[in-house]
Amino acid sequence: MDNARPYSKWSKKRVMSQTETSAEVKVKIMLDEANLAFSEASERKDTSGDRKADGSAWEEGRMEGEYDEADYQRILELQMNAAITCDEHPELEEETAKLFESITETNGEEVLNTVLANKDIMVLSKAAVTTFILRFPTVQSFVNKGHPLVLAMDEYMLENADAQNWHDYNNIAQERGWLTE
Repeated sequence: MDNARPYSKWSKKRVMSQTETSAEVKVKIMLDEANLAFSEASERKDTSGDRKADGSAWEEGRMEGEYDEADYQRILELQMNAAITCDEHPELEEETAKLFESITETNGEEVLNTVLANKDIMVLSKAAVTTFILRFPTVQSFVNKGHPLVLAMDEYMLENADAQNWHDYNNIAQERGWLTE
């Protein structure tokens, strides 16, 4: 699987207020990020069975100024834990894609509950959502700066580099208590 996000059109539908996030959007973000963890794990410098925090594919110099050192170490640990989960549960790549495709406007809450009950999908989702918020701690940091790891041809981030996208990630992280762990 390549780094392209296959589910880029879901965020176009907004029916709630500016900063609220529907169950449908929450579960789509969580599943999309969990699925993307598999391609990120494949790009790491370390190997399955020998994961280390410094095995991240991120280039520290390229990311300079994006976070403080404590956040960077937390990000590396989250990425390592996600890679270990990918190694141990390769079936989740297909499972997360199928769950994502099953989401409708009427079953978002049901699919969200299924995802919340799966500790391994939650490890993958937590890593990505928490990393996003650590890198962009405020709406303005995201809207003004964009996403430095994403190439200009990545339509997903270009279409979603707005305040609501940040609120969606933040709402998930706040609800799950991922920023205080």
